[in-house]
Amino acid sequence: MDTGNEDTNETPEATETPRPGTLAWVLAHSSVEVDGFSVPSCHRIGEGSLVLGEDDGRCRLVREDGRRCNATRLRALPLCLVHAGGGGMVDPSAMRAKAAAVKLARKERRELLGIGPRRTASARQIARVHALERSEALAIALVDGPLDDPSLSTVERQVAALRAIDATFPLAQVSAELSIPADADTAGQMGWQEMRQLAAQLLGEQGEIIS
Repeated sequence: MDTGNEDTNETPEATETPRPGTLAWVLAHSSVEVDGFSVPSCHRIGEGSLVLGEDDGRCRLVREDGRRCNATRLRALPLCLVHAGGGGMVDPSAMRAKAAAVKLARKERRELLGIGPRRTASARQIARVHALERSEALAIALVDGPLDDPSLSTVERQVAALRAIDATFPLAQVSAELSIPADADTAGQMGWQEMRQLAAQLLGEQGEIIS
């Protein structure tokens, strides 16, 4: 029987674009490799890293400060939904650009440290990289900070200024060894060439010796 409502019986399209932030949306992204794990290109690993070892059911992300994420990982990924790139409203284009920038920064940092993707850098090496990135802030803290601190006394500011000068303009130290005769008899036995060499050592400049 024709009811005139044929349009209401049409089946919806089988394929629909996943809603941004959902698991389906995350899994629809291409995969990239981070610390030996395959993760979506929209991941939010940032400056952190992925912990290796036995799977304990938790998200493998270790933040930059050393704290590990306590969330349960996804079945298909070593990350929780948030660190995999999902959760909340996201901008796909911005996430891809951010992921590419983070990946490039990680690569440049590893190259600067001279390490591979599986080799762990020392804390001193990582500190050097951070110091290089914040060199201007370090310079300001070294020079401007103590001089502009109203809580410091005049003497304390003078000490800070001297330390800043020592750090930025260190004095060059030169050590020299000079051999001179022990007594008059030994000096009397010296030849002309030996006396010229001794005079050159005392004057410090060979050019001032009269031949």
